[in-house]
Amino acid sequence: KYSKGKTYNKYFGGVAIPMLPFFLIGHMITSLSGGEADGYSYWYQISISCAAIFYLILSLLIMRKILSSYHIRDSIIAFSILAIVFGTNWYYYVLAEPAMSHVYSVFLISLFLWRMMKWRDTETNSELVFMGIILGLITWVRPLNAIVILSAPLVFNSWFEFKNRATKLFKNVKLWPIALIPGLIVLLQLLVYKIQTGSWLIYSYEEEGFNFTNPEMWNILFSYKKGLFLYTPILLIALIFNFLYYKRNKFKGVVSMLFFVAITYFLSSWWNWYYGGSFSSRAYLEYYVFFLIPLAVGLNDIRIKSYRLSFQSVIVLLILFCQFQTYQYRYMVIHWDNMTKEKYWDVFLNFDFLM
Repeated sequence: KYSKGKTYNKYFGGVAIPMLPFFLIGHMITSLSGGEADGYSYWYQISISCAAIFYLILSLLIMRKILSSYHIRDSIIAFSILAIVFGTNWYYYVLAEPAMSHVYSVFLISLFLWRMMKWRDTETNSELVFMGIILGLITWVRPLNAIVILSAPLVFNSWFEFKNRATKLFKNVKLWPIALIPGLIVLLQLLVYKIQTGSWLIYSYEEEGFNFTNPEMWNILFSYKKGLFLYTPILLIALIFNFLYYKRNKFKGVVSMLFFVAITYFLSSWWNWYYGGSFSSRAYLEYYVFFLIPLAVGLNDIRIKSYRLSFQSVIVLLILFCQFQTYQYRYMVIHWDNMTKEKYWDVFLNFDFLM
């Protein structure tokens, strides 16, 4: 993009922070081996691919800790995590498009949820500071992801408990400066703009923006173009299992559903609700931990073994289905931007391209 004759990056620069150690390793190897140190050559690409895998592993370890707090059996935790990785587009974005922000966002959002749970139990100021830093990074990586703060009630067992903790926090004036931490981190983006363009504040998306009066909620979930539940149907199973989550804890079940509605509203209000070239609705990827919890809770709480095995069998089939569609997407049988009902059913489970 250009402003006043100067080039600037359209996107926020926060993703560079988790990438930085790996980029520096790639830069060092490239320099020592006499390669072209331009930020794009072979070892830079290898290092960023390693970064995506590294943050995937960290995300899974955090998710395991979160699920363990729900007293879910280890076998169910392992199965659910494998399902959310290989039954969705997460696997694709780690291996095929590791430089996009989603892999880093899902790590940061999972980390934020885990630290909120830790603060709930400890009420230490250090945890609040850590949460502020994480929320700042979440926002700097992808501004809209700041809506993750709406998930805060999910870590409590009742509205009364959440209200009391929030009131106690608000009344402690000494802690108010901690609330500035996310904003201070995001302000670093203004410094980037100043360096790039000479101006402290620009709107880098120019004519692009939100249409909050006309969200495309149905399309973002079910359309043939990019529908979340059409291309990653395991997430629909997770949403249905939210009723079992509700049975375990009514407050958490309601908050989980309301949070899903909220993120769907905001994501579908973006002018380009299908988010350009992508497999499934990639904008949901960062919130997969909120799908994983009801999925794992639901499977764990199905007491009749034959029923649970039936659901797990369906999930395995959906994993295979997602892997096949991912393969189709990689070879442009499923188009990156231009799918319709007719095109979808024309290539549905079509193996001809393998011949």
